[in-house]
Amino acid sequence: MTSKLKTDVLETVSGSGTIALTNQLTGMTHASVPLLTEAHIPAGSVINAYTQVLSSSTITTSSSSFVNTGLSITLTPVSASSKFYITYTHAPHLNTGDNTTYQTHFVHRNSTITTIGGGMRQDASSGWWTGTQTTQGIDAPNTASAITYTVKFLTGGSASGNFHVGSHLNASHAAGASCQFTILEIKG
Repeated sequence: MTSKLKTDVLETVSGSGTIALTNQLTGMTHASVPLLTEAHIPAGSVINAYTQVLSSSTITTSSSSFVNTGLSITLTPVSASSKFYITYTHAPHLNTGDNTTYQTHFVHRNSTITTIGGGMRQDASSGWWTGTQTTQGIDAPNTASAITYTVKFLTGGSASGNFHVGSHLNASHAAGASCQFTILEIKG
């Protein structure tokens, strides 16, 4: 059922005048309509999206210090209360059957390691892991200054490890399709 309200005159709350409704939209332009800004968007909304797509590649290291993977995005938050949802996919593997070898990867905010990361430890006679890992998490940097988010990894133990951008598809260590590093800015 549809309701209709028909009236000839609307009176102000104080009763001191009337409000004419005839042709109220005549003459309006897009310039007279207020713009939607970040201030109008509710907390928890995505207000920016950043992506980096890399073709397949493999970074190998035996370093126990973090090395760059090539996944890196620089951004400037809308406000200090912004949070960032970060996700990337890769396929780690180790080049040994030594069960003391491990690999760790983390997102770094400028020079600070965040809690967004993961890793693997060798637990069999083969150094292969043929699956992919998707890593995701939320960072709250509490700044409105420019930030560079970079994915870095290291290998510990007795052998080198690989960080495949894309997916690890076959026994020749060939990396698969491209990788997308994505950061969504969420209004705080």
